[in-house]
Amino acid sequence: MNLKRIARVLTPEVAYAQGYVRTPGGFRHKSMVHEMKPRHAVVRRAGGIGIMSLDDKQVADIPVAPTPPEPLAGMAGGWVTWASCGTPLTATAGAKITSLSTSWVVPPPPSTQSGQLIYFFNGLQDDAGDIILQPVLQWGVSGAGGGQYWGAASWHVDASGHAFYTPVTRVSEGGTLTGIMTLEVQADGSLIYTSAFVGLPGTNLVAQGLPELTVATQTLEAYGLTKASDYPNAPMTAMSAIDLQVNGVSTASQWVGDTMSNPAFGEHTNIVNNASPGGEVNLFY
Repeated sequence: MNLKRIARVLTPEVAYAQGYVRTPGGFRHKSMVHEMKPRHAVVRRAGGIGIMSLDDKQVADIPVAPTPPEPLAGMAGGWVTWASCGTPLTATAGAKITSLSTSWVVPPPPSTQSGQLIYFFNGLQDDAGDIILQPVLQWGVSGAGGGQYWGAASWHVDASGHAFYTPVTRVSEGGTLTGIMTLEVQADGSLIYTSAFVGLPGTNLVAQGLPELTVATQTLEAYGLTKASDYPNAPMTAMSAIDLQVNGVSTASQWVGDTMSNPAFGEHTNIVNNASPGGEVNLFY
């Protein structure tokens, strides 16, 4: 399963009644959506997933879901338009994406409200697109909280149905956010990834034992839009000051734009600059 593609539609009313909440990647059952408290980390290891206290290293295992997860979406949605780059950056033996930083301005609110949920994020994924780590700006209500305002949170989502999040921190229109993900390679070769918004400590999410994240993204994801005015009252959001580092060195990147099939409102991506630092990708809506 690829996290950017949605297979079928479940209306919000039916989903909520069945115990689902909205996350990046669509609806997931609330039993598989986990809040990350301060000083805790997601731990992936052979045989399962847990949440570990960083203070005493105690791990609370997460039970296997009682039913197989389904690819669910509310009122049809998913990744709308995005840019990505990856494998050529890490094709050399030992090369790893060690940091991805992007800045963007919190846009004006939508001029109409239809219960929509909008996400802007930069992110790191594995090759298959089954695992993603992402600092996310959202409009609307998700499993992390929120409302008819802009909020910031970090998410770690996988294709088995699990999602981990930090609670939403409210942010103001016109403010500049910087989302950053970093990799620390341990002596035993294990990988520790962190996602956060600079200056918003409540958005810090740590994940250990992940496979290598080899694909970088700049993405607009949305659910439940019924008209163009459900998007922010602006033509586009500039994902700018992009700094992608490979083995700790800023590395120019060949971003490639993509858009969902038959976008309803002309959504598209423009690649402005492939530099690093200083790259820019514009997400039009």
